[in-house]
Amino acid sequence: MRPPGNVPDERFQLFQRKGSAKWQIRFSIRGQGQLKRSLDTDDLREAQRRAEAIWYEATYRAQQGLTARAHTFESVAEEYIAQILREVERGERRADQGKSEPAVIRRYFVGYFGQKPVDAVSEADLERYAEWRRTYWTEGPGKLVTHIEYERGGHRLRRPVRRSAPSLSRQRGELVVLRQLLRWASRQGYLKTPPEVTIKARRTPDNRRPSFEPHEFAHLQNVSLGRLVDPIMDGSGAMVEASDKRRWRIKRLDDHTRRDRTLLHAYVMIGAFSGLRPTEMYNLTWGDVLGYRAGRGKPVDQRDIRLQVRGKGKSGKAIPQKAAILWFDTLWMLFERSMGREPVDTDPVFASEQGKRITSVANGFTELLKAAGLERDHRGIKRTPYSLRHFYISEQLANGSEVLDVARNCRTSLAMIDKHYGQVRLERVVDRLRPDWTRR
Repeated sequence: MRPPGNVPDERFQLFQRKGSAKWQIRFSIRGQGQLKRSLDTDDLREAQRRAEAIWYEATYRAQQGLTARAHTFESVAEEYIAQILREVERGERRADQGKSEPAVIRRYFVGYFGQKPVDAVSEADLERYAEWRRTYWTEGPGKLVTHIEYERGGHRLRRPVRRSAPSLSRQRGELVVLRQLLRWASRQGYLKTPPEVTIKARRTPDNRRPSFEPHEFAHLQNVSLGRLVDPIMDGSGAMVEASDKRRWRIKRLDDHTRRDRTLLHAYVMIGAFSGLRPTEMYNLTWGDVLGYRAGRGKPVDQRDIRLQVRGKGKSGKAIPQKAAILWFDTLWMLFERSMGREPVDTDPVFASEQGKRITSVANGFTELLKAAGLERDHRGIKRTPYSLRHFYISEQLANGSEVLDVARNCRTSLAMIDKHYGQVRLERVVDRLRPDWTRR
């Protein structure tokens, strides 16, 4: 080790390691010990210039309460991950956080900031990061990734990549993790004040599921009933042209078409009067319609049913409106006519002519909507069978049902009710918005 020539003071020392012509610097910071760095030059004058800059920077950082040496974002992120895993082991964090948060940190945060000094991350950097994250799987590094591997129950699994921007809730969740990381780094002395993570996550378009206004549903109901009538009655039958150019109008419905339309009408009415999800309706068996057999043959006002439902990973009981009972009678009758026997508990409620479970009415429902001129709502969004559930919940709220009761009966959360189903037009609750206190 060879010391340099004249050194202006003892703020730092320059030296060369044995066998190397490159100059090194060493100096001490109170409370942080000795620091050594290579100056990457064999020119003494240039080494002194670089040494001055390094010493001044380290001294300034120490005066500001920071570590004398700048730390890369990646190294700080790995330290933070180690802290997360220690907290999981001590039971201070949920176990799933020990898997999900390190994955997010390494893939996105380190993937973007990498070797950048953590104390050099600015709010402008965070803005640019947010845009990079939104396009990660479509235009960024993720476009080359074919699948994602993960562990569940001790098994290594893989899933395909979803080529889309992250949802609004996911963006917000990841920003929470990034904010926690930067605050932790600040407490460790790696940066003075963490940049404010106030990135405005782009709002997604209004994707609330389209519903029906009461007058629209009444029109849909009338059109659906009208489609059960033979076309000869109103002259609405479609024109048919044969290969020999002969043309005529269909005057009667064939039995298959009439049955399909009757089943569809029952589906519409049960969906609108129960609020069941489409999957829950398709999964219904006659054993799930609790109390139905005991009430057969009685007047409707003396009958009552409950629905044991399952679907979308959830299950529970639902209390439908009594108006739905008549349409279960219709489905029972259709099954008897097709199969020549009463349905047993394991038979599906929505069954084909062969007694098999129907798994979708989407096409028939779309044709009905087109016939009624109700295919899209006022925003131009296409209605689906799910719109019947939205109609049920909106009507329950508009007519005074408690939000909590509706949420429980529909197996959903208060937040989801507010987000997707609570947008009842003000004109329909005007009386509730004008209580008597103004006239006292």
